[in-house]
Amino acid sequence: MLRGRRLSHVLVFLVSLAVKALVLASLHAHPLLQPADDMDGAVYLQMARSGPPPVAYFVSPLYLYFLKLTGASVAVAPLIQILLGSIGVVLLFDTARRWFGLRAAFLSALLIVLTGVVTFDEIEILQSALDPFLVALMLWTLTVALQSDAAQQRETLLRFAAAGAATGLFVLNRPNALIWLAASGLLLLLSKRWRQAAAFAAGCALLLAPVVLRNYVVAHELVLVSSHGGLNFYIGNNEEADGTYHAVRGIRPTIAGQSVDAARVATAAVGHPLTAGEVSRWFYGEAFRWIREHPLDALRLFALKLAYTIHETDLALNTSYDFFRKDVDSPLQLLVIGPWLLVPLGVAGAMSRVRDRRFRIWVAFVPVYALSVALFFVASRYRLPLLLAFAVCAAGIFEIRRIWPVAVAGAAVAACITLWPFGLDSGRSYEETNMAVYLISHHRAEEASTFLARVEPHHTDSARLYLRAGLAYQHAGDDARAIDAFERVLRAPVAQPVLRASATDELAAEYVRVQRLDDARRLLASIDAASLPAARASHLGRIAMQLRDGDEAARFFNTAASRAPADASAWYDLGMADLARGDAADAVAALTRASRLAPNDPADLFALALADAQTGQLDAARHNDDEALRLRPDFPEAQELRERLR
Repeated sequence: MLRGRRLSHVLVFLVSLAVKALVLASLHAHPLLQPADDMDGAVYLQMARSGPPPVAYFVSPLYLYFLKLTGASVAVAPLIQILLGSIGVVLLFDTARRWFGLRAAFLSALLIVLTGVVTFDEIEILQSALDPFLVALMLWTLTVALQSDAAQQRETLLRFAAAGAATGLFVLNRPNALIWLAASGLLLLLSKRWRQAAAFAAGCALLLAPVVLRNYVVAHELVLVSSHGGLNFYIGNNEEADGTYHAVRGIRPTIAGQSVDAARVATAAVGHPLTAGEVSRWFYGEAFRWIREHPLDALRLFALKLAYTIHETDLALNTSYDFFRKDVDSPLQLLVIGPWLLVPLGVAGAMSRVRDRRFRIWVAFVPVYALSVALFFVASRYRLPLLLAFAVCAAGIFEIRRIWPVAVAGAAVAACITLWPFGLDSGRSYEETNMAVYLISHHRAEEASTFLARVEPHHTDSARLYLRAGLAYQHAGDDARAIDAFERVLRAPVAQPVLRASATDELAAEYVRVQRLDDARRLLASIDAASLPAARASHLGRIAMQLRDGDEAARFFNTAASRAPADASAWYDLGMADLARGDAADAVAALTRASRLAPNDPADLFALALADAQTGQLDAARHNDDEALRLRPDFPEAQELRERLR
């Protein structure tokens, strides 16, 4: 029996590792998975190589130390991650075996191996890569501890200490799991397992204490794990929150940006410098203020977030699993299991053992962890631990015969929530746009054209897709394809006004660049100048000047000057347009205003001298030209005008 069990474990490990290795081999070189620029993976690598700054950890620290142990290598880290992930599958297999038996455990292992998002997270340079192993270790050690022989007290206490240490390790990677840590300790106390609860707490403290101590030494304040909790709580609880990640005004949507900008925003609000912990508490306070002022909205939002934690849609953060599963040739296309199956099976299976007091403590992880995610905001990688727990629970479907009506009803409700059409965005279209831009930027125009044609029919924002493609073509010097892309934006039926405006401006400039001047004139003539903001009106006015169309330029520059009456450059542009169309009198008025707003600008004074000369005001022309030369003696145009005026 023992030999057969060991062979089962080895088989599960080898199959799991083979699948994960195939996925890694097919995707490790994909350009959109490379940690670059200010993406989270790149920031983790940089901090692992140089060491975290001497402040309290802003992000959870465990992954930083893991990367450091791997030499911060983008080649080595994923290999170790899939190895740990395969060990995690074995641990979850054994967890299911201990609760439901060997035959049922194979179902759990199969479900986990075929759940593509688990393996996808493990091949990335992100902290979520460790979650499958850490969750598996935590759930397995807790199972072993709960099923210990009560007569062997010393061994039982050691097992609960190990479960506490595994939970502490998970918390160091997912600080929101502090809620589960507290809940699991409380459940042990409520079941009158006093000594076991103490051992569990000691194991947790053993792992958390070094990080708390380090934060106190470098920052002189108590920060349990990391200081970004307040900002994350605010992201999920404010007047603009929708339950998923959205950037906060004034804070860049990157780890590096958040760590700096969050402190700047909070400091500006209170009027004095704040520590990392105080910044976090300020954001918590702002979020709770909104909750108190809008309790019904907050309750509705929280209910939505709970539903999102088990929803089928992959809620992307950094990279979109949905894109890599559907648009990239890889084994992920065969790993079809997701929440649509794991959640209803898990709910039904869990009901088969719900009368077991020990199992109730173990399975409480599912609702408690779901609550800990929904308190903040929901992203696919944050809810990943739930899928693993559901896969273990799914093994219980072999035992639901006696309670099948209740189990089926629970599974049906779970399935309805999981498949409900909330209209969530998986990030697939955003990633497709990034891929198109990558192909164009690397001069793979034919591939890009084929790719664009393939993704456009299902893309959720074709206007943005072609605008970014047009800008990439423009940067690559492919004017013909750039023009075609910008024209597609203008033909898109649901293009947002800002996208249409950007495409119009770029298209007009492209028309001028390729000497399609009549097309440029028709495009400019179709634009209502009176409705434009100052900057855009100035931009279009300069394009009209390139067309030597003074009347059209003056139309745009008039708008710019009226929108920004204190901007000397707007009046200068208007004056030059008036000169170009032969209206020297209006030019004098505009350029006089420009020179008053910028009295030390020789260009304004020279232009005014030209306008004065054209209206016959020669004394004024000589005076303004002399002033221009006084400010800039090496002004050849002004020197030439002086000779002519003499």
